[in-house]
Amino acid sequence: MPRSKMYLLALTLAISFACYYFRSLLLTTQPSKISISVLTASSFKFQPSKYKVVTMNDRIPFYKLATIDGNKPYADGDRAQATVFHSLQLTQKCKQDPSLIVVDIGGFLGDFGLYAAACGCHVFIFEVQPEMVELIKTSVALNDFSTSRVHVIQKAVSDLPSNSRVTFASQGGQTTAMNGTLLVSTIRLDDIDWPAASSIILLKIDVEGFELNVLRSGEGLFREKRIQHVVFEYTAWWTDRAAQEALIPYVKNTLNAKDLYALDRIGANVYGPLSEDLFHEFHNSHVRRHLQTDIYARFLESNGNSNLEVQPYKMGSSFA
Repeated sequence: MPRSKMYLLALTLAISFACYYFRSLLLTTQPSKISISVLTASSFKFQPSKYKVVTMNDRIPFYKLATIDGNKPYADGDRAQATVFHSLQLTQKCKQDPSLIVVDIGGFLGDFGLYAAACGCHVFIFEVQPEMVELIKTSVALNDFSTSRVHVIQKAVSDLPSNSRVTFASQGGQTTAMNGTLLVSTIRLDDIDWPAASSIILLKIDVEGFELNVLRSGEGLFREKRIQHVVFEYTAWWTDRAAQEALIPYVKNTLNAKDLYALDRIGANVYGPLSEDLFHEFHNSHVRRHLQTDIYARFLESNGNSNLEVQPYKMGSSFA
């Protein structure tokens, strides 16, 4: 064999080996997914003397909720959410496909996640406050929900590397990321070992201004089109205003939401879809008027099959 061909063959083999080596190195150094069984908080429930049970009957199906004082969670801001949830037909769809997942991030008492569990969905509830976590687990037991179907996880969902440590201050049932005494580890949505071939029919986020961080932690899930619908709190004037201003354009342009809607702050109306040329003024208006609302983002093509009733959004007059 001519020497030039020998050199060419040796070079080809060397390049092939190098490609194989670096591919193997990348595969072995990629972080493994975090098992759900590792994430789920240990089983526990309060003694009956330490909680009061209320029946949540504002929507069907009903369920029981363990509370500290016997008061139902504030409901005015949930009416428009209920309009969205009703349009998604959770009970019907989760009955047809029990693998469908609902994720409730910033669960507080867990009332939304527990409602989804009553609908028959596979549910993941994330909450950082230990007392609230125990109340949610108490509610799971009170309703005889299977712990293999309802997972309560005391982690802060964030775009920080999973298992980072963050400190929260707890104030009147709310948590803020600041100097405090509550030390919690983080988890990225993309790092969770979700059940194979499953879809998240609904992701609900209420994390006191850190919604953008939560969404960034799940970019892979959005790229894989595993998340169908998202509802998140929007408080333009709160915490990091730059992050809040970037939030809606990020959901539309980076995560590729098909449509976004603003939810009425006290009524059942849903406004939209919001046009991109309104995003900047929508943000500025909420800052000036100190408004807080929820945003619904749809990631599926409606194909004219959506039964969600909406009204056009009008800046300054729509109550959202």
